Amino acid sequence: MKLQAILDHLAKQGVDVEFLGDSSHSIDQVSGLLEAEPSHISFLSDNKRITELEASLAGAIILKPEHRDMTSANRLLVKNPYYVYALTAQLLNPQKSAPGIHESAVIDASATIGQSVFIGPNVVIGPNAIIGDDVYIGAGTVIGADTIINHRGYLAPNVTIMHDCVIGEDVRLESGCVIGGEGFGFANEKGEWRHIPQIGRVVIGDRVYIGNNTTINRGTINDTVIESNCIIDCLVQIAHNVKVGYGTVIVSQVGIAGSTEIGKYCVLAGQTGVAGHVTIADKTHLGAKSGVTGYIKQAGSYSGFPAVPTSEWQKTMVRMKGLNKMAQKVKRLESELEEIKSQLENN
Repeated sequence: MKLQAILDHLAKQGVDVEFLGDSSHSIDQVSGLLEAEPSHISFLSDNKRITELEASLAGAIILKPEHRDMTSANRLLVKNPYYVYALTAQLLNPQKSAPGIHESAVIDASATIGQSVFIGPNVVIGPNAIIGDDVYIGAGTVIGADTIINHRGYLAPNVTIMHDCVIGEDVRLESGCVIGGEGFGFANEKGEWRHIPQIGRVVIGDRVYIGNNTTINRGTINDTVIESNCIIDCLVQIAHNVKVGYGTVIVSQVGIAGSTEIGKYCVLAGQTGVAGHVTIADKTHLGAKSGVTGYIKQAGSYSGFPAVPTSEWQKTMVRMKGLNKMAQKVKRLESELEEIKSQLENN
């Protein structure tokens, strides 16, 4: 692929690029700076790696304007090199699968299958399901009745999507995902548990990524909703009736209890736990292993258990390191006080 084709693609994506070099140069793959060959395009987004520029054999490099004179390679000068690298990597590594339906797939006669769809071995598609155009469905995936998979979806092998779910456009679900499973809903009478049928759906917006073995439970009555442009890591549990706002990031091993609302552009770092029936404000950042037990009403960074503003948590951690010395000092003062009291009593 000529560099000009990459430049044209970036322009269609709305990226402003100042290009220096030969746009007819051929590029066939992305690579790291030190691993790159003349047919590769690389990038620099970390100032710690500037020294690698001189040694790089890359045919083209994506970098910031202030680094323009640090290499003589073909240069794509942009504000956000890492983002432009991502767009370029997508262009050079498209999903490779010829449309077709494997003979072992089981597809209900009432299901609707769009154009240019790939359906792998042992896929099961239930009654009245709708599959959009250019969808990839990997081997062993199960799609329940009345579920809608919109255009350009990618379902890796062994994904399970239960009945009545809605999956937006350009959604990627990795292996082991379970979307629309029964929520953890039970009623108790005198120590006896009775299951509550979960009759809501899971509705996922456009351009959402969901990693391996993540589970998103269907709503009890209303829907569980993941808004567009969210990215959700592996091994995440999202309970019934949760709403996750636009552009939110959820990292591995996070657990979100039922009926909680996560705002837009939030970040939930690894192993964060969120109690049920709480609301978290837009643009909230929760540090790793945070425990949210109540409402967070203001944007900001929070850490610890229970989660408090990170600056407060950091001060607490510093104080905790000195607790042993403080305890020893208190013990010594108590001993001295007892000695003084004893002397006063004897006098």
